[in-house]
Amino acid sequence: MKIKLCILSLIIILSLSTISSDSVCDLYTLKVEIRQDLEDNGMLDCLRIIEPPHFKEETEDEKNKRLAAQWDTSCAFEAQFNWKEFLSKNFEITQLVDSVGDPVPTDFDDQSDMCEIIR
Repeated sequence: MKIKLCILSLIIILSLSTISSDSVCDLYTLKVEIRQDLEDNGMLDCLRIIEPPHFKEETEDEKNKRLAAQWDTSCAFEAQFNWKEFLSKNFEITQLVDSVGDPVPTDFDDQSDMCEIIR
């Protein structure tokens, strides 16, 4: 329940701030993005653009999953304010992690902020 409250609070806060998006990320779209990302390779890599693999021919199914996994909806924004401070202050979340769970000092510019928050 705390995670749902956190996500919903962030959606509202981020929608009120200046974001690089034409519309607000809704919960349905967020769920679709998360499912597609996980179906691609079993992890939340949060990438907006996923390049084809080198040295390996993709099957049609692999290509479709890779393209679907790209964060390209209203949930793929890069916020223009310090959401890390908001998370720390309101939810005591002080550490970001990468797609394999290793701590990182800052968020990634090529990854969706909403996805990084969920991770």
